[in-house]
Amino acid sequence: MSDVTPQIELLPQASPDGVTFTFAAGRPLRSVAVAGTFTSWRGDWSLLRPVGAGRWQSTLPISPGRHLYKYVLDGEEWVRDPTNPGVSEDGQGNSCFTLTEAGELYVRRGEFSPARPGPLYRDHAATPSPQWLCDAVIYELSARAVGGLRGVRERLTYLRELGVTALWLMPVQPAGLRNRSGSLGDPYAVHDFLAVDPALGTPNDLRALVDEAHAQGLRVILDWTLNRSSIDNPLTERHPDWFHRDASGRVTYHVPGRPAFAGFDFAQAGLRRYLIDAMLQWVTRYDLDGLRFDDSDLVPLEALREIRAALAAARPELALISQSYDELHHLGACDLTYEGGVRELIGQIARGEAEPLALQRYWEESTYSFPRGALRMRWLEEKEQGRAWRYFGRALHAAAASLLLTLDGVPMLLMGQEFEEPGLQSWETLFEPFALGWPPAGSAILAHYRALLGLRASHVALRRGEVQFVPAGAERVVRFWRAAGNERLCVTVNLAGEQCTPAAHEAPVELLYRHSPIGSEHNALPPFGTIIERGL
Repeated sequence: MSDVTPQIELLPQASPDGVTFTFAAGRPLRSVAVAGTFTSWRGDWSLLRPVGAGRWQSTLPISPGRHLYKYVLDGEEWVRDPTNPGVSEDGQGNSCFTLTEAGELYVRRGEFSPARPGPLYRDHAATPSPQWLCDAVIYELSARAVGGLRGVRERLTYLRELGVTALWLMPVQPAGLRNRSGSLGDPYAVHDFLAVDPALGTPNDLRALVDEAHAQGLRVILDWTLNRSSIDNPLTERHPDWFHRDASGRVTYHVPGRPAFAGFDFAQAGLRRYLIDAMLQWVTRYDLDGLRFDDSDLVPLEALREIRAALAAARPELALISQSYDELHHLGACDLTYEGGVRELIGQIARGEAEPLALQRYWEESTYSFPRGALRMRWLEEKEQGRAWRYFGRALHAAAASLLLTLDGVPMLLMGQEFEEPGLQSWETLFEPFALGWPPAGSAILAHYRALLGLRASHVALRRGEVQFVPAGAERVVRFWRAAGNERLCVTVNLAGEQCTPAAHEAPVELLYRHSPIGSEHNALPPFGTIIERGL
């Protein structure tokens, strides 16, 4: 906003009473509020008070963790904090900060690096994750979209041959009827946490699916809607004290615009015990390998830690995925958090809005602000962001896939991403009947994904190797080494729509893979091309 004065002292500040928010406006305003994960994104709860000279301020009690927020002006205009350079990696343009359990508040300003790590990297190692997760490639799939649980079984061989190692199933419980969206409802509005949706199959079908997946070497992760139920879930009648309520005393979900949901009150010990028992039933009955927690950034950290402790005691190799970007979730709560900032940077570099060095700086900032050894789930598309090929264009999508599958972390593919399936527009597509097709014969992008996943499986350096960015000597070209033991691989990706000639390597290399989505191969790196080499 051009009418807001950017000053460092206006950044959120930690105090003994909480976090102080200060907003300075260059025009008269009737009201200013702050809305974020700490207010369930309600824009009318946390009003700032005028403190003179166009400034508004308030101190809120906020728990430790990564928090996303925006300011709400006059109850209508939602804006990022103009003084905060820290922007969320979820593609939704929120301001963010982290409050440590020691009471230290920091925002990312591009200053964390190997030479200057953040307090969490400096003082904490991440809770160890299952070894299978470190090498995983995750594939998110809706059973609804492939004809139910038996339809998923028909896809297992395809997924294994693609190079996927872990199948993530969207919720398979029945969805609520009241206030539902579309003819099928939102699968994340769960009506019965203990049941399998009969429209998808039977409990025996689910167990047969998991057994077959395991026989093919695939792990199975189940989506779990953690912070809410459907508004007509029987729990709202049997245990109304487990839910949030509005001003009139009715069960509600505080996040605006979600009338199909009822929000859990995690202060209730009985609720936490119920959820843990329900998860244990699913994990043991169906021999699941992991759970993915939806909207876990709205769940208290201590509740997540209680859940992890109970599940880990029963299944030490169980993986817990947090739909959050919260550093503290790696400290006794979850094994894997989201990372989506690389997606946006790829687009910025391709458009000439950022230099390749910006990717290195972002990677260092995100790596050295998290606890040591924290696993991040990298994505180019996820259900709330839409198809990568639409975001990038098809040629740039191929180059972006090269980076996704050769950088560190755990890559995640959304169903159909690997063959640029056109029908899935957004998560709301799943509220109506939707059928995911099979890839067309001779799909070039599918061949590219398969080749990259094959290289990732064959070379430990691409799964666990250290990352070292190096200059490529050409504009809009990203180059980095992955090294593990005696193996060193160099990845060079051209994010420009024209061919270029990167700088030569100082030492001999062997070509492992070359991809040219546009035109014929040349000695120079073609537009949006990829070269992967092994150091000799």
